[in-house]
Amino acid sequence: WLKYCLYGKKGRRSVLMCGVAVMVGIWLLLCASLRLAVREPSLPEEDCMMYYIVNADGMKGLGHSILLLVDEQGIGTVFSFNGMQTSLGESLFGKSGIGKLSTGTMTAEETEIFLQTGDLGIDGDQLTDNYDMALYRPIMAEEYQVILEQTIPYLNAEHQFKTLYEKWAEEEDAGRRAEYERALEQMGQDQSLPLYQIYTNNCDHAVRTFISAVDSMMQEYTHYTRRMTPNGNLKAFGTRAKNWGVMMLGAQSFLERVLMFLVIF
Repeated sequence: WLKYCLYGKKGRRSVLMCGVAVMVGIWLLLCASLRLAVREPSLPEEDCMMYYIVNADGMKGLGHSILLLVDEQGIGTVFSFNGMQTSLGESLFGKSGIGKLSTGTMTAEETEIFLQTGDLGIDGDQLTDNYDMALYRPIMAEEYQVILEQTIPYLNAEHQFKTLYEKWAEEEDAGRRAEYERALEQMGQDQSLPLYQIYTNNCDHAVRTFISAVDSMMQEYTHYTRRMTPNGNLKAFGTRAKNWGVMMLGAQSFLERVLMFLVIF
């Protein structure tokens, strides 16, 4: 077989095809090594719960991550970080900007239904969609509050941007309008703010940042790992964090199952 690949009638083409076959085989083995089976968390029970959730076919198949916190009464609060100041095209070219941290709450019954079906129906970016897989663990009420505190800089930056944007939109004087526009651009480049950057601080980075405030394994994973997609990060972290639970949310379509298996980068 090797001799045919190297010296057959279609030598170069055969070598190329053999090389592609080997690479595909290696990729499939890597995908299989990151498959997660449903399991219960092995951590002590606490009053609250934390869920790291992915929509496999969100963001054109690259996935979208959200964070769900459930308090002592079973009320669920969802966080979803998205770009706001920049268009998708600008984001793909690496431009940063102020992001929008969409939040929403559900009753205990609505939270339970969401975890059973994966269907999320809250007003907000990426908060009306179907989600597929979650890693989850119990957290203390104090840790719940610590995570909420991590969201404050994101919400403050969003509020500052919206306030400035409204002034820009309402301003009739061309000179003042130009000043507001420059200020908006400067905000989008201010590294002291939690800017949205599709490659370095996207929806998944934000979720893992919030979780890292109370989970040392996630903190270490986020510091040393450089995977790009929500699907890839959720599976890679799930294979390391054996004490986290794994659950599927509802039934997955064929496309969602394929994406969950193949997207590992």
